[in-house]
Amino acid sequence: MQEKLREKPHIGGQAVIEGVMIRNRYTYSIAVRKPDGTIEVVKKSIHSPAQKHKIFRAPFVRGVTALVENLVLGIKSLLYSAEVALPEEEHKKKKKKEGTSAILLVFGLVPALVLGVGLFMVIPNLSTHFLGIIETESPFVFNIIAGGIRLAVFLLYILVISYMKDIKRTFQYHGAEHKSIFCFESERPLVPEEAQQFKTLHPRCGTSFLFFVLFIAIIIFPIFTIAIQAVYPDFASLPLAYRKLITLFLHLFIALPLIASLSYEMLKLSDRFRENFIMKLLILPGLLLQRITTREPDGEQIEVALAAVKAVL
Repeated sequence: MQEKLREKPHIGGQAVIEGVMIRNRYTYSIAVRKPDGTIEVVKKSIHSPAQKHKIFRAPFVRGVTALVENLVLGIKSLLYSAEVALPEEEHKKKKKKEGTSAILLVFGLVPALVLGVGLFMVIPNLSTHFLGIIETESPFVFNIIAGGIRLAVFLLYILVISYMKDIKRTFQYHGAEHKSIFCFESERPLVPEEAQQFKTLHPRCGTSFLFFVLFIAIIIFPIFTIAIQAVYPDFASLPLAYRKLITLFLHLFIALPLIASLSYEMLKLSDRFRENFIMKLLILPGLLLQRITTREPDGEQIEVALAAVKAVL
């Protein structure tokens, strides 16, 4: 079975509004339950630089490529699902010009990035500073505490949105996505009755990737602080606002791509060696987080997820 699994193409995806997006290297499909109860499925090609240039598929580079690619595909899929699942939005969007999709993509992406930076980088960093711990004096202690605050903010954010009705349904579709992928990987018939038997927790989930990002950031961020002070000894004497802006810039544009690459490689290794005891320990926190971000789906939701899987195959 392990040899068969290695030969099978990898597929992944995400939950969208009343549906699921599934992708492989070259194509992605979106299946959405329409208000009339039917399932609409669309399949599109993925135009990725990784298909043309080997450098983008190289270890520690492919992680950044995958992160950007999945972010763009995710926003596109959410916009499409909203158009299909919400009839009033569909009517409005059909009247838009072709360039509107790109505009909506930007307007959907920018607030998400600003919210992410504010919640998971700015707030933990400033909170730790106001606790009386100075990053330039104790970079590792500072980032351990900031990392703990970052994780707490992340958990609180997930818990709060999990009580929203629409998010609960999205989390059910997230569970349906995992069950359908498990069903495909196990070479079982792609029918709801078979997929329902599998768990909603998958080791190759984006939630596990986020945990690796949060964990590795605790190790990488202080190294950058030490490096800054080695290159620019007067860094510690700069005004607080300047120090924080410089640190934020380096974390976002240099450290974060590195962390994303390392996290991606960890995710690949954890999936390949999922039976290894050490790997089981490493993926355990991510699986525990998935108990919040996934819910048990019903048969109709699994039917939608399987429609997406069949389309991409």
